Amino acid sequence: MANEHGHLPKADAASLSPGLAERRRVWFEKAYEDDNLFLTLAREPEVLAMFLDWTAFIYTDRSTLDPAMVELCRIRLANRNECVH
Repeated sequence: MANEHGHLPKADAASLSPGLAERRRVWFEKAYEDDNLFLTLAREPEVLAMFLDWTAFIYTDRSTLDPAMVELCRIRLANRNECVH
């Protein structure tokens, strides 16, 4: 359920398990300094794990997708969703 601003609730960073706290540290190191998405998904650790596994696949050499194509897909998705970032 969203809050009055339409945002989904986030997990409390201080109460993350040691494993999730480590994954959050890596998130800051390798992905973003903003943990809104991470903490939102961390409310359901299984969902967070699936998301992180998917991103690890897409953005490493395990994937056969062309990195330029992945970036074009990201830009297209952001444009279609009228993302301001």
